[in-house]
Amino acid sequence: MRRPVLALLVATLLLAGGGVATAAWRTENTGTATARAGSIGTPTGVTIGTITCTTSGLTTTATIPVSWNAVSGATQYTVEAGRVLNLVQAETKTVSGTSTTFTTTALPVNVTVRVTASAGKWTGTPSAVVSRPVACSR
Repeated sequence: MRRPVLALLVATLLLAGGGVATAAWRTENTGTATARAGSIGTPTGVTIGTITCTTSGLTTTATIPVSWNAVSGATQYTVEAGRVLNLVQAETKTVSGTSTTFTTTALPVNVTVRVTASAGKWTGTPSAVVSRPVACSR
């Protein structure tokens, strides 16, 4: 009577997967190798620096510097900047360093930014959204 219950329990655990991941590599070479799973962290310290404004004729341009702390293992960062808090229709840049600059002539009341780290096909969680008012006079 105990064996069917035990078999059912074992079968249930195997079907559930137990959170185990597997991987396989094929090679024609001999030797030893190691591998490890990992993840990409979330950028912190996202800062919108001092916004500068320049006017040429009737056009005023805001230059918006953005910086953040490096994420271990990241090879590039996707930076989104826009006028709306949820970053709909945001301008996107992909950079390898920890800073970039956006320029706009469509002067928003506020600029909103978030940064996402990545390495190859791994993408981390986006940073918290940071906002700052833009005060350019025309």
